[in-house]
Amino acid sequence: MVLWISFEALCIITPLLLWGLYWYCTMTFNYWKKKRIHYIEPVILFGNIKDRALFRTSFHEFQKELYRRFDGHKYAGFYEGRQPVLMIRDPELIKLIMIRDFEHFVDRATLGLSSSPYFKNMLINIKGQQWKNLRALMTPTFSSGKLKAMEILVEQCGQQLGTFLQNETGNKNRDDKCTELEMKELFGRFTLDVIATCAFGVQCDSLKDRNAEFVKTAARFNDISLLNRLLIFFVILFCRQYARFFPIRGVNRQAMAFLVDVLKKTVEHRRQHKEQKWNDFLQLMIDAAAQERGERSDEKQDINDTKQTSATVLNEETIIAQSLLFLLAGFETSSTLLTYASYELALNQDIQQKLRKEVEDVLGKYGGHCSYEALLEMTYLEMVLLESLRKYPPVARVDRACTQPYIIPGTNIELEVGTSVCIPILGLHHDPQYYPQPEVFDPNRFTPAQKLTRSPYVFLPFGSGPRNCIGTRFALMTTKIAMVHLIKDFCLQPSMKTDVPLKFSKFSTFLKAENGVWLNIKRNTEI
Repeated sequence: MVLWISFEALCIITPLLLWGLYWYCTMTFNYWKKKRIHYIEPVILFGNIKDRALFRTSFHEFQKELYRRFDGHKYAGFYEGRQPVLMIRDPELIKLIMIRDFEHFVDRATLGLSSSPYFKNMLINIKGQQWKNLRALMTPTFSSGKLKAMEILVEQCGQQLGTFLQNETGNKNRDDKCTELEMKELFGRFTLDVIATCAFGVQCDSLKDRNAEFVKTAARFNDISLLNRLLIFFVILFCRQYARFFPIRGVNRQAMAFLVDVLKKTVEHRRQHKEQKWNDFLQLMIDAAAQERGERSDEKQDINDTKQTSATVLNEETIIAQSLLFLLAGFETSSTLLTYASYELALNQDIQQKLRKEVEDVLGKYGGHCSYEALLEMTYLEMVLLESLRKYPPVARVDRACTQPYIIPGTNIELEVGTSVCIPILGLHHDPQYYPQPEVFDPNRFTPAQKLTRSPYVFLPFGSGPRNCIGTRFALMTTKIAMVHLIKDFCLQPSMKTDVPLKFSKFSTFLKAENGVWLNIKRNTEI
């Protein structure tokens, strides 16, 4: 009798549970219809991201295709799982959201993971007034004067890159010898050296000593387990608003613990050796913290003694958090830019020769020294890098969260607080309306005259407005120095392992080639 009652109860409860689950998963699916916004009809569990959620396509290719499905619309709605997201395709509306009406979209749309205090205090994750205060304090650390002072540190890393390639390509008398290298791994090491030097106060040569503890550990900073990745997908699809209750980590726990310890020891060392001077990002942050506390830089106290108060922005946690952010954001973006710029130069020898000629001419004016002033004169180099960023933006999209009710201009459509807004960077960069033949690599798209023919809001590799990437100029300086040391002495050529066209990994959120980017590097025989 008990079993029969239990079976009867099960027959009643199971359909109710299934109905409840169906209702929960689909209850938001009429959101865009109610607002009379064009949208793609979603499917249960996945919304409109089924192909991506099942790893049938790469993240960047999926974002490009999603953008194309909304041709003819200035904005349109789609669903990530059950979460409604509004894609903004119109450059003028993008300008309004990112600049003029920024107060309505101050925050980034983040998952709000229950993570370490260092992750929570990164500039990209904090919100509202706290973000405004920290951004104001950090902005001066990326001024032209401060960048010029750090240029010598980056140049040393560029020289290490050149020395490594000299050794790899063998004896100078053997001009026919070339070496085959995977470019993302090569430039990842260079970028790691720059970050170690400028953000952690650690001198290393990762190309020479690949087994150094800092090198091995820092390289794993972005590595997270498969279970963690699947859990992130689950949260995105079904319960984004409850993300803080899940034990999800966006970075490798062991690597973070090691790097935090390195930073604490470095700060302590500098506190005990005030007579020494450092011109790196970490020191600029320490000095800014001292200034915030109303002290002179040469009399600053140990930042470990700083207490978290409503008035204090740059305490120990936030200083360490920004150095970790330097690694998290800078490692992938700079190495990705250099990788795909090299790939295109290898496939377009005429562009490579023109670039080499400019580099040689400008360096000749400066006695062979790759100075800050010399980099400013290398206009074609900047055009090459910008075109690489157009075709291969490291970040496929940026998201904003509506922080104040917003009426879309020219309509009566209101976006409520919390609405996610997506700016489709990759889609805009590959839109033939703005960039004819978008698959063609053409640096001349970025001549001053050509840039005037289109809106600046269809080229957004670093975002735009008050919440753009604060390290844009540092990233460009770093990649220019690396490219100068590569191009002035070496030729890039496709190898037997070079994929044309490239195939991108379906399992990475970053722009990662499925089989790597392999090129032949040989000495420039004309030197």
